[in-house]
Amino acid sequence: MAELGRALYTEGLTSQEVVHECYGVAFPQEFFVLAEADPRSLELMAHFTRLPWQLAVPLDRGGPHTRPGPLDDIERKVFARDPDLVPLFLGVNTDLTHGGGVRCYSLAELGAGRTTVFGIWKDVEPHNQVTRSGDSLLAVLHEHHTQYVEWLEEDLRLPERMRTRAIDDEIVDEIRELVVLIEEFQRRAAARQDG
Repeated sequence: MAELGRALYTEGLTSQEVVHECYGVAFPQEFFVLAEADPRSLELMAHFTRLPWQLAVPLDRGGPHTRPGPLDDIERKVFARDPDLVPLFLGVNTDLTHGGGVRCYSLAELGAGRTTVFGIWKDVEPHNQVTRSGDSLLAVLHEHHTQYVEWLEEDLRLPERMRTRAIDDEIVDEIRELVVLIEEFQRRAAARQDG
């Protein structure tokens, strides 16, 4: 699909048009706001899939690359399980609601104008159910990072000898800054949606 994306860019299509052509539905503004910021470079508490993110990279920024990504196997398993799902990210920290699960858009939901995100456990086994994760990608990322801060703060309150992780206030503050960043992305996406 990355090769198709590159070909569409050479024809002069925008990133929104390329993603639409490749998936057959329009993706929401929240996706493009995050894609423009390059989610892999933001050090969010998530591992992002190669597709659809690479399709949103125009040629002047390197374009979609065809090299395999670390989550390609999971992406293939999700597609084989349910071709309606578009994997977006794998949440880190299985102690959290969205940790250990692959969060996905649904093509049917996008086609109906909804940004609902669904999740399935990263193993994508037959017994793993697809469940609703939240109203939107940025809402799910916000919830995940907010929970991550709370989880770290809870551990930080323990006496040092009882902590399960090496953490300090600086680490907690870094994750708090990510929550603020996601809130900024939410504002940008809302402004684009309204504009």
